[in-house]
Amino acid sequence: MSLGKGFEGILGVRKEAVYGTVLAVNEAIPFVSEDFGNEIEKHVDEVLRGKAGAGTSIAGNKMYPFTVPCKLTYEDLDLLIAIAMGAAGTPGANGGLYDNTYSLAENLAYSYVAAVYKGVSVWEFAGNKIDTLKIGGEANKPLDIEFGGAAKALDLSSAANTSGVLTGLDTEDAAAKIMFSDLEFKIAAQASALSGESEKGIGSFELSLANALALDQFDNRAQAILEPQRNGQREVKFTFSVPRYEADTYLDWRDADTALHAYLKFASGNYLFDIHIPKIKIDDAKAPVGGPGLISQQIECTCFRDPGSVSATFTLTDEFEIDVTNGRSASPLA
Repeated sequence: MSLGKGFEGILGVRKEAVYGTVLAVNEAIPFVSEDFGNEIEKHVDEVLRGKAGAGTSIAGNKMYPFTVPCKLTYEDLDLLIAIAMGAAGTPGANGGLYDNTYSLAENLAYSYVAAVYKGVSVWEFAGNKIDTLKIGGEANKPLDIEFGGAAKALDLSSAANTSGVLTGLDTEDAAAKIMFSDLEFKIAAQASALSGESEKGIGSFELSLANALALDQFDNRAQAILEPQRNGQREVKFTFSVPRYEADTYLDWRDADTALHAYLKFASGNYLFDIHIPKIKIDDAKAPVGGPGLISQQIECTCFRDPGSVSATFTLTDEFEIDVTNGRSASPLA
């Protein structure tokens, strides 16, 4: 009997043409770990059956949640980022680089098939919708990215995604991981040019997106999960830490409710990955004193749509070398 191989597993994905319709996966995602679940909520039938007491348990709601954390690289994760945000621009050549821009869209119409193989059997999850996206990092470490959501269906013995399909994927992660040391951080009031003053000493950051999908919607009579719908206002948060200086710049911005703009640019050789935030406001600024070292400010912000531009709440731009063998000439959502 084979045993699961844990971190030696393979995670394959593919964008669906129709929500919940299975396709053989064609792209391997380099992941740190994964947590694909198979949950069922059972309810006790408390109807009296001739005498006092509870009846037998009955099957209730089914749900297939997932969380996939990865190390962010300069390639490979473009499909999942585009699905989480709902849109990706048409790629274009930029000298020796390939450019792709991902921006928030109102309509989250995309989903994907995921198949996980750990040396035993292939677990296939169809109709995966991404509800949360987190990108973060801290000094001296590579950046982390995490996707969370729920799938429509689970198949433990798929005819489309077999062990042969998964082991046939190219799992080589050619591009380098994005390191925190690659970062150039700039922030300023919207009316001012971006300043690089705050790039000195920035110690960590996290950008989180919540799509507010109603992931537990389903037809209870048939136990069939329906396509998740937007259940509220999408929320984007940005938090970061910088040293405490004599100037109370961040507190002044908070007190004045100043609209800011910022970007985080990561560059390594011919690779570039940047995050553009056209409008943010500071919710809170803390400066806890933890010892004799530098006092670090913890800044918490909310990101907003900028009414003065066509830019969405935030935009990710990925630039990397053009691969003439596979072209990379189409949007991840094409």
